[in-house]
Amino acid sequence: MKRHRLLSLLTAFLSFTCTALAQGSAFNTWTIANTKGQDSIDANGIFRTHAIPAGYAHIEGSPRFNVSVNKSYVGLFNDRNFWGGNVAFAPFEFENGNEIEIVIASRATIETFDILPHDARLLSVEQPTGQSISIRLAEADQKLTLVINDEYQKDVLHLFCNSIDHDAPTVELPEGKNYVYDRAQGLHYFGPGYHNLSDLFAYGTLSISTDKKIYVAAGAVLEGQLQINRGNGAKIYGRGVLMNVEPNIVTQISNSTNCSIEGITIHGHRASCWCNTISSSDNIRYSNVNIITTRYASTDGIDITHCSDCTFDNVFVRSCDDAIAIKGLAGETQAPADCPANSNLSFHKMQLWNDCNNAFGMGAETRASAYENISLTDSEILFSYDDPNNHEQLDERSAMNICALHGTYFRNILFENIYVNRCERLIGLGFKSDFWFGSIQGDQSFPGGISGVTFRNITSPNNSGSSIANQIHMYGWHEEGTPDKFVENITFDNVTIEGKLLTDEGDPHILTNNTDGLKLVRNLIFTDTGSGMTSIQGKPQIYPTVVHQGDIIHLSTPSDADNVHWSIYDLTGQLITTGTGTEVLTEGLSSVGFYILSASSIHGQFACKIRLK
Repeated sequence: MKRHRLLSLLTAFLSFTCTALAQGSAFNTWTIANTKGQDSIDANGIFRTHAIPAGYAHIEGSPRFNVSVNKSYVGLFNDRNFWGGNVAFAPFEFENGNEIEIVIASRATIETFDILPHDARLLSVEQPTGQSISIRLAEADQKLTLVINDEYQKDVLHLFCNSIDHDAPTVELPEGKNYVYDRAQGLHYFGPGYHNLSDLFAYGTLSISTDKKIYVAAGAVLEGQLQINRGNGAKIYGRGVLMNVEPNIVTQISNSTNCSIEGITIHGHRASCWCNTISSSDNIRYSNVNIITTRYASTDGIDITHCSDCTFDNVFVRSCDDAIAIKGLAGETQAPADCPANSNLSFHKMQLWNDCNNAFGMGAETRASAYENISLTDSEILFSYDDPNNHEQLDERSAMNICALHGTYFRNILFENIYVNRCERLIGLGFKSDFWFGSIQGDQSFPGGISGVTFRNITSPNNSGSSIANQIHMYGWHEEGTPDKFVENITFDNVTIEGKLLTDEGDPHILTNNTDGLKLVRNLIFTDTGSGMTSIQGKPQIYPTVVHQGDIIHLSTPSDADNVHWSIYDLTGQLITTGTGTEVLTEGLSSVGFYILSASSIHGQFACKIRLK
């Protein structure tokens, strides 16, 4: 886009923003009434918001935020976390490509704020008052998280900005009803409003098989459990909310093939129970799904057991245990080699948040013949915490983790293009005899090993201050009478921790159980061929990318540090400031928002977006 067009758009945008804020200043003020939201469909079909439906009785206190979309309030669901924080969340829909304004009003003063993921595709972010934020965007099917005052363990807001579902099925609802089973389509259709599945199905569980389908419309809230068992082409989809307060898994897929869950929000409320499980199945697909289960503990987001050829794309998971857990749960009398494998599992564009255990973990139960061809790519770990009750005390927990209690093999595992916003331990790879203070016993009498794990383009810019912050813990297995198990052929390609490239195993972040007499962790490979916010064949690294006015942004280069030139531009292309050297000064940045930082040396040029907050 040419600069004069950018200036024209900016002028129009500023004019519209000032008018909107002047007319809608009430939306900048929190009230308890507005947390309930309103059912609103824009006359032009651009956006839709939904109130908390009558009959829904599970609001915890009052959400600490109001959210409006183009001056219509969004109903906020919520639950508490381990620390007593009031975690709010809500889906709404808008037409992809149309610009909308989200105004968030906070009950508390907003001194600082983070909008996640770090590379959210937003048009602008403004803070019109000390208790409100305005966000403009035009790209749908994004998941946005707001953390205020750096309080990741307190009141947090998650917004699921869905696209309008133009492929929603057409059904004829009986008069006065908002549920129907359409036999011709093999479809259970739930329209807007509250549905207690116990009023419709035994034990509050709706189970489908073969190619049957369940559609949960935008504005619908289902309380109960949905299952796919022996499905072949079965599907659960829509834009509504599925939740359960009972200690039951909310969605289950078992013994199925070619099935999917798409578009819905899944909430495990209060009960300490796994939220979603997929077992003994293949060709399962999760797409644009939101999962949130904040109570402590055993509230895993997604548990996958003995599955193959599954894909997970654009999925948000917040849990108070493993966000993603890949397990082997075959019978205790079976050797792992005789159990089904977990293979060909692809996770793409994930957003993961775990208040306990791991963001992405394989184990701890590992009675499976192999874990192979598993990838997590183009994703962000928003927040990863080891354990609220035993902080820094458990050695098997990390943001990206393999913890094997049983002798088996892990091969061809890829973590690529991962931004870790906040974490305690970064990586854990190894074998143990037991888990959770001996309550889960393992069996290392079988052979196994971890080999061929690649970490490529991994960025973890922040340090939590704990003793395990950004630690990479690798531990093989040696015990008399059992096979040795090695952690080997591990590649760290363009892994950057706190702005520094990981270059060798002497890095202080790396911890192994190697001794002079026994090397159980071996053949660690360190390369730098990546892309993104870190170095590319000698180009500068740029960090951090979220700053306050006056902060210094650091540039690091392999050589020729004195020949680095940098410039900062606003989003119209207007040059703000320029300089030389490896320290970028930000005094010239006067308003909260996004800027472009460009740096160059004799090795080449590099640019990235930065945000002043």
